[in-house]
Amino acid sequence: MILTRSDSKIFSQGRRRHYEKKKTYFTTGEFAKLFGIKKQTLFHYDQCGIFKPDVIGENGYRYYSYSQPETFAIIAMLRELGVSIHEIKEHMDHRSPEALIQLLESKKATIDERIAALTWAKGYIDKKIQETEEGLRAPVGKIIIEKAPDEYFITTEYKGADDERAVAEALGKHFAFCQSLGLYSAYPIGAAIPRDSVTADGYQYSEFYTYVHPSELADVDSKQVSLSGGGTFLVLYDAHGYENIHANCLKLLAYAKEHHLKLDNYFYEDVILDDLSTEGYNNYLVKLSIAILS
Repeated sequence: MILTRSDSKIFSQGRRRHYEKKKTYFTTGEFAKLFGIKKQTLFHYDQCGIFKPDVIGENGYRYYSYSQPETFAIIAMLRELGVSIHEIKEHMDHRSPEALIQLLESKKATIDERIAALTWAKGYIDKKIQETEEGLRAPVGKIIIEKAPDEYFITTEYKGADDERAVAEALGKHFAFCQSLGLYSAYPIGAAIPRDSVTADGYQYSEFYTYVHPSELADVDSKQVSLSGGGTFLVLYDAHGYENIHANCLKLLAYAKEHHLKLDNYFYEDVILDDLSTEGYNNYLVKLSIAILS
């Protein structure tokens, strides 16, 4: 059997056996297995002219040299980054050290964007796990006292009417405001309720807020961020969505009065379990809290 190089150089059968014995070449199957791809991918890249086998036999068998995996790894990475086969072929047809540097430099921004997106996604997942675990542990319907650390928030003021439509529109504006700051937080939007707005007839929101992780502070204008001091909070979890917010505010006020606790000026309303883990708006687990002053 005679082997021919893709550049038309011819190798003898004896030389082929010599190389096979020394394992100088990968077969198509071996090379494909090395990268966890199908052999058809290698055939396709060969047809497109972006990655060819080092040796092709008379019978059409392809052989890849031990120096080719690094080249293929770079091509595979470029494809993973969305570089088209046409772009890669253009580079391979006019390759040079300078051209390679230019091509790789142009993709660094894409890699940075992906890293940022994956970091954000991991943060989102970690926060959702944390919140869901909190929801599973929550003593629903029981007034408790919890410790909370200092936290940073993006806030927007609310002076609208106390109805679902106005609140929904305000939440949308708050979300858009966070996006305008480049903040795509994994944390749900919370609401502040002034203690003096809670009457026998109802209550009023004064602002909406989104938690900012300390790692995100460098990317957000400090003027837009407010610090909420940690401390000790009076807390009540309720599994009926927003239906009992008013009643629960009154319960916390009554509890504080009965136990001679001095409270801060704002209640905080936070959704702990939402549509991702409960079915139906009225089954959300909502945490209502208010700081206890020393």
